[in-house]
Amino acid sequence: MAVRNTFFQHVYNLREQEVLPRIWERSQLREYLQKPTGPFSHNTIKAIPSNYYITKTGSEMGYLVRMGDDPKVWLVGRGQYELIADPDDDAVTQEAATRRAARLAAELRARKGHHHEPPVAFADRPERPGLQAESESGKPDLYPSIPVPLTPSEHQTLTGRLAEQKAMYIVNKHLKDKYGDQAEIEEDRDGADLRVSVDGQTERIEVEGTESPTLAWSQLEVSSQKSHDALRGGDTSMYRVVDVSGTNPRIYILTHGQHFTMEPETRWIVKRVPLGDERYPLRGEPYRYDHPYYPVAEDDWEALE
Repeated sequence: MAVRNTFFQHVYNLREQEVLPRIWERSQLREYLQKPTGPFSHNTIKAIPSNYYITKTGSEMGYLVRMGDDPKVWLVGRGQYELIADPDDDAVTQEAATRRAARLAAELRARKGHHHEPPVAFADRPERPGLQAESESGKPDLYPSIPVPLTPSEHQTLTGRLAEQKAMYIVNKHLKDKYGDQAEIEEDRDGADLRVSVDGQTERIEVEGTESPTLAWSQLEVSSQKSHDALRGGDTSMYRVVDVSGTNPRIYILTHGQHFTMEPETRWIVKRVPLGDERYPLRGEPYRYDHPYYPVAEDDWEALE
C-alpha cells in the first residue's frame, strides 16, 4: 500500500533534513507528518513503525514483518526506533543493514513457525461484488491462521448468538490469551470494531465472522464507508473468524493490498410481489349500490375535507 511505501520515505527525508534524531519516537513524527498539516493520521503514525520493526538481536519483530514484509526500522528501546537504512550511513552500510535485518526476520519467522506465502495476483473476476480474493480457489491454507479452541463452557456461552457476536467474543478471547492483562481492548468507534493497545502500541481490528469453516470470500463484505477507509488507511487489519459455531474456530488476519481488495457494490432493496388475491382483495366479491342515482352531498367528498 502507498502509505507503507511512502511513510518511511518521509521519515528518511526528516532525517536528511536533520529535524529528527537518529533514534526517534513516534510522538516526534507528529509535528511534521500528522494531519492536517502532514499526510498521515494519528493512528497511522502510531501503527506503522510498530508493524515494521525488528530488534537488532533478531528476538522480536512487528506483525507485518512476521507476516512476510521487510523490516524498515530497528526497535532499540521501549517505543524508540531507528531507520535500518539511515541517511547518516553511506549506501554500502545501508544495504548491508537492510540485508542483515531481512536475514534476522527470516530466521525469526522460521524459528517461530511463520511461513510466509508471497502474494498471489488478484483474481480478474471476484466471486461476487464486494471483497475480492487473491485467487479463485479461496483455500484457507494459503493464508496464515490462528486456532482459538473454546472450552465447553465458552462454547455453550455462544449458543444462540449471531455470527458477528460470536466472532467478536472469539477475537477478544484470542487477544486476552495473547497479551493477558497488558492489553487494553476497547471499541474503536472510528471505522474499525476494536482498538487494542499494548505497551504504547496500537492495533485496530475489523472483525468479520462466518459459520463456514473456510474464509468464504463470497460472503465477505465491508458494510460501511468508515470501515472501508480504515482498512485502506494501513493501520487496520481484518480478523476473519471462521467456524464461529464450532469448538475450534480460527482467525485469519488479512491485510488490504496484500490479501484482498475492495470493490464498490450496488444494492437494491428486494420486496415481495403480492400473490394471488393479495393484489385485488375485492376480486370475486359481490357489489351492491345503494341509491346509485342519488346526488352526493358536498360534505361526503373526502377531497373537500
